[in-house]
Amino acid sequence: MYSTRRTFGGSFPEGLIGSPGYKENQARFDLSAIYRGFTNHRIHTGVGGLWADLYEVTERKNFNPDFSPKGRVVDVSGDPTEVWMPEEDRNNYYVFVQDEWQFAQNWQLVSGIRFDDYSDFGNAVNPRAALIWATTDTITTKLLYGRAFRAPSLNELYVANNPVTMGNTDLGAETIDTFEIAVSHQLNAQLFYGINLFYYEIDDLITAVAVTGPVSQEYRNSEERTGHGGEIELSYSPVDEVKLTANYAYQKSTDERNNSGVGEAPNHQLYGRMEWSVSPIWKLATQVNWVGEQKRVASDPRSPVDDYATVDLTLRAVDVLPDWTLSFAVKNLFDEDVRDPSPYADPVPAIPNDFPMPRRQVVGELQYRF
Repeated sequence: MYSTRRTFGGSFPEGLIGSPGYKENQARFDLSAIYRGFTNHRIHTGVGGLWADLYEVTERKNFNPDFSPKGRVVDVSGDPTEVWMPEEDRNNYYVFVQDEWQFAQNWQLVSGIRFDDYSDFGNAVNPRAALIWATTDTITTKLLYGRAFRAPSLNELYVANNPVTMGNTDLGAETIDTFEIAVSHQLNAQLFYGINLFYYEIDDLITAVAVTGPVSQEYRNSEERTGHGGEIELSYSPVDEVKLTANYAYQKSTDERNNSGVGEAPNHQLYGRMEWSVSPIWKLATQVNWVGEQKRVASDPRSPVDDYATVDLTLRAVDVLPDWTLSFAVKNLFDEDVRDPSPYADPVPAIPNDFPMPRRQVVGELQYRF
């Protein structure tokens, strides 16, 4: 259920009220095979399909299609001129082929291509390639390229009679091209580290764009983005019973329309974890996750979302009784007030104080293996 406080000149003192619902059936088929008949090649092929049917779309609301008041909440289920979405279905068929070619003792090329066809918006072709070099016995270097896509959802295509956002049947898929270079080094049995650098380009990003009129936003393929960044990971075991892992990640994304930062995501993140086998039965793990300040989009006048750090603690008992595993965890141990940025699109009012994330949680789990 949703309720927006837009009163449309005072006609809705309690706001526009709607209670949408639906049911959905899905069926999926996947078949793949591996062929090793060619020297130094391993060929992986596959076909498949997805059939999705959205039905029994329902809604109760207090406004008409022109957003005039009904005077009360009315059930408009089954009325295509008023319900929030028509009953729709989607078929998706795909085929892919991938070749792993060991063309030298320490060189391998993995390349592939996938074709997808959707019944409601069109098709997409996505290639990928990875050149892997065993630089030394302990160092591996990888050069990677890949294209991926996201199909528009049924909601983004067809949502209607909604005062906040309107669907768009002319939507196409958004695509991303990613380029990476990665180097990993197993220095010795105790110490491993890796470095990864990346660059990406996003085209036809699907976003809700502010429009004039009674409907605030419409989904469109409206943005192009680029981004770059990197990650450093480290794993160290000073003794057999203790394992330490850590990683640091940096990323920066740019909206190419106005050459401004995208915002709503941290530029810096830091993660650390310690696992300690106290005994053959008892395991103790603790992790720290720090997320840096999250800036707003260029048009959002609100202050950035503050950085935060959370600590989790887990105690696990394995086979404390035969085939039984017991665990006890405290998440967000110090009860930090964590917030995720809420979207901004004028004239839609911003959600005050952003999205609150869970505070301290105590979780117990009991597993039996048979």
